Amino acid sequence: MDPAIVGEFIPIVAILAGIGAGVFGMYINYRRRVQRAELRHRERMAAIEKGLELPPDPPDVDPRSQDEGRFLRNGLILVAVGVTVTAGLMSLPGRVPYLFGLVPAAIGVAELIYYAVMVRTRRAAAQSGPPPAQP
Repeated sequence: MDPAIVGEFIPIVAILAGIGAGVFGMYINYRRRVQRAELRHRERMAAIEKGLELPPDPPDVDPRSQDEGRFLRNGLILVAVGVTVTAGLMSLPGRVPYLFGLVPAAIGVAELIYYAVMVRTRRAAAQSGPPPAQP
């Protein structure tokens, strides 16, 4: 097979694999939500059959969104990738646009700032305690 033709298939395969990975991730997330809803339904039906009080519905919050360490990890990874890409592009001869590496670094810095603000806000809320009860 001609190497030029193989070279043209590489980006096509990469794009299709990226789209496929995204669709697969969405499918897995969908299956997880359906399974969670099915388990909640079974639990409620069993409580109704036994004459028990219905359990309260759990909040539909993804537990991963509450993980503040995720922002620290992602921020550090993106800063490291951005600095590495920038340094690697700067070492190439000629006029290479090395500033493209600063894009993931800037996103990483934004994640680190968000992490710092979120931790500070949660600490302030924990120190102030619960709001006073209304009479």
